[in-house]
Amino acid sequence: MSKRMNLLRSIIESSTSAEGSGSGSQTRDSGYKSEQTVSEEQQPTPVSHGRGRAYAMALHPDDIPMQNLAIRGRGAFLRSLLPNEDEEPPAPAVVEPVKPKNPAQEASALTSVPSGVGGKSPNAAAADSFVFRPTAEPKEPVIRKGTSGQPIHLMSNFMQLKCQADRGIFLYTVDFQPNVDSKHTRQRCLDGHQDIFGKVFLFDGNILLLPKQLPLERTVITTQHPHQGTNVLMTLIFRVQQRMSDNVTIYNKLFRRIMYMLQLTEMGRKHFDPTQARIVPQHKLEIWPGFVTAVNEFEDGLMLNLDVTHRVLMQTTVYSHIKTIAQIEGVQFRDAVVKSLLGSVVLTRYNKRTYRIDDVCFDANPMSTFRYGDRDITYVEYYKQQYGIDIHDHQQPLLLNRTERRVAGQREPEEFIMCLIPEICYLTGLTDTMRRDYKVMRDIATYTRITPNQRILAMQKFCENVNNNEDARNLLASWGLELNSKPKIMPGRVLAHENITSGGGVVGSAGATADFSRQASNNPMLEVVHIRQWMILYTQRDDKVASMFMDCVKRCSRLLGVEVAQPQMEVLPQDGTQLYVQALRNRIRPGTQIVVIIFPTQRDDRYAAVKRILCTEVPIPSQVINARTLSNDKRNRSVVMKVMLQMNCKLGGSLWGVNIPLSNTMICGIDTYHEGKDRSNSVSAFVGSLDASFTHWYSRATVQARKEEFLNALCVSLEKTLQAYRRRNCALPQKIIIFRDGVGDSQLLMCEQYEIPQLLAACKLIAPDYEPKITFIVVQKRIITRLFSLNHGGEGHSNAPPGTVLDHTVTRRYLYDYFLVAQTVQMGTVTPTHYIVLRDDSQFAPDILQRLSYKLCFMYYNWPGSIRVPACCMYAHKLAYLIGQSVKRMPAESLNDKLYYL
Repeated sequence: MSKRMNLLRSIIESSTSAEGSGSGSQTRDSGYKSEQTVSEEQQPTPVSHGRGRAYAMALHPDDIPMQNLAIRGRGAFLRSLLPNEDEEPPAPAVVEPVKPKNPAQEASALTSVPSGVGGKSPNAAAADSFVFRPTAEPKEPVIRKGTSGQPIHLMSNFMQLKCQADRGIFLYTVDFQPNVDSKHTRQRCLDGHQDIFGKVFLFDGNILLLPKQLPLERTVITTQHPHQGTNVLMTLIFRVQQRMSDNVTIYNKLFRRIMYMLQLTEMGRKHFDPTQARIVPQHKLEIWPGFVTAVNEFEDGLMLNLDVTHRVLMQTTVYSHIKTIAQIEGVQFRDAVVKSLLGSVVLTRYNKRTYRIDDVCFDANPMSTFRYGDRDITYVEYYKQQYGIDIHDHQQPLLLNRTERRVAGQREPEEFIMCLIPEICYLTGLTDTMRRDYKVMRDIATYTRITPNQRILAMQKFCENVNNNEDARNLLASWGLELNSKPKIMPGRVLAHENITSGGGVVGSAGATADFSRQASNNPMLEVVHIRQWMILYTQRDDKVASMFMDCVKRCSRLLGVEVAQPQMEVLPQDGTQLYVQALRNRIRPGTQIVVIIFPTQRDDRYAAVKRILCTEVPIPSQVINARTLSNDKRNRSVVMKVMLQMNCKLGGSLWGVNIPLSNTMICGIDTYHEGKDRSNSVSAFVGSLDASFTHWYSRATVQARKEEFLNALCVSLEKTLQAYRRRNCALPQKIIIFRDGVGDSQLLMCEQYEIPQLLAACKLIAPDYEPKITFIVVQKRIITRLFSLNHGGEGHSNAPPGTVLDHTVTRRYLYDYFLVAQTVQMGTVTPTHYIVLRDDSQFAPDILQRLSYKLCFMYYNWPGSIRVPACCMYAHKLAYLIGQSVKRMPAESLNDKLYYL
């Protein structure tokens, strides 16, 4: 089915879906609407009368008689979509641009193409394609503001885009008589009449978008066919003026063109300035500064969300990397090369493009040939002719990059393979060895972790560059836009400091830094589980480390108020994965509460094997410790103290508490883990509270083979959690508050229409008359929003303190949302967490949900302070990661009431 058919079909479908879409929640975004398709086998087969005639009939059937008109193919498809005479006319449509395709690349189906062939000119925006989506009726903005807390002056990384009153995006349909099939020819017909509708427009072959409305709603233009010389009649018919919130994708495309005008290099969705590269010579690294932008409509109007970012590149080529591996590995170097390069991203400096390595071809080399035009050419000749690059090693393997593109006339996308030369490809990102090197990460952080003042200066400099660039300024002005170079000062609030309750009724304040590590280590735990029977497993070479660990445990146990008995000591002769597995299967005695394992070195495969045994076959909580962390005498006490706190949690105890005055309420957290690029295998984790103090949790993980199984897993997980809550409290909760992590803007509709009904269905499975009040909150932490607080006297900026809330101005116009800063950041700039309330049956006041979100950030038992997200979300994340990364199986049900995954 062609794209234009789907576009027109969505326009006509809006007439039947507009009435039903008005009954949604108040916080629902009108931009979300699913599209459907109709198979070609369902089309009738009468005689065709041309594609242009069919378009004309579909868009304005009153102008063309349709009686006794037999059509087939696309014309029949459009005719079947036309509404009946007694139906309402189609609702207005919005336009969302999609990525353009390169016709030259689509036409050439080469099995191997060198990088640099083809590519899209940034000035070709007029030929971009668009996707129609129905538009719901305009609705009032959602404004929900809290009042609690101390006032504070804030500044964010949002730049206002002023829009002229007479400008916007005006949608026109263009008809050609006689019909012109070629999209390129239609484009040339319009290019010759820019004196009528201006030089700035977007045209996809049928739909014309203008920044300013034409004087007449129906404009007829006579032009000449660029090839045949015959007269062609173009009819421009005004359809709708779009709302600002429906044009954000087009505005984002404008800023992509502006980035090209500023000569920035695009990598992914970010743009970087190679002329401002910072060199880290001791590690042979380059750091490119750049920007990431996003345009959207907020409470205060259209704004540009602008953030400073960095990209780390290596100064070594892939060729050098392959030679290093060959010297180390010897004969088996090929497998090592593939393992180290698979999935990594490389940069080709000659065209400043990035590619992902999907495979390494050792059967080909730069002397291999490919079809280029009308002849065969080697890669050596191609790079010499096109870029003036000499390839020195003619025997090196080739790197393969696979991409799927849709080709005109084909239903399924076609795979294209790009061949790259390792000698001229540079590695990007960091290796695992570099990430574990403290010195490397420290040196990189000096460039990447910039202060709020540096970030604001970089943002203002970017806006000044845009306004000083004549082409960029004219492009914005042609669409009626003006970029403000100074962020707006906004009033915010700082919530009160939280009080932390420890064992023995000790209550202390977390303070302005939201850190209570001293209180957690110097006071008894809130709820202690005494360790009567446990086991320590270690190798013979770590005998001294195990003895030091036991001595420190005895000293720390008195301070924490826990009784620890003498453990069962098991010693292995060697460090072998199979030896650990056999010992866990055969040497664990009945009644053992927890197993402590001391590894001599860090190895992921060994860790995964041990966790798989202790989570499935022998379900016992476990604590894995690296012997290196226990060898430092100065840090030994603090390390053992943290280990004992974790062990108490894994046995069912609790460390501290925060006053949360909610009764008959269960708080839940949901997160997912996806493995692989296709995300075919994933793990969903559901965590729910079991007591009134919200210190005990029921955790359930589900391994899914397909994405479709997630909804069923969510239903079963809530049902199991409610059963555990009823067993513990002899009653079901009247209110359920769910924090859903790992959801982007494009998935909000999925949460609202599919996940929430599954939660309601799970409640019905518990009892037919059980109808709790559900509050569903989406938690977004991977955002580019930043919040800065103004220093006293108005000079300089600093990070917003913990407890800062912003619920206006830069929040979404049609969503109930707020930003919350919960953690303290010592280096760099703090990033708030974005909360979106999709459903609130309890009608909580904004202050209640904001305070609750902040309180839950203190309840994560792996850190004596506040974290970025509520503890239930972090627990779900830890559980999903452990099962998806290491265990890869469903854990035993007997572990679900313990935090065994910390």
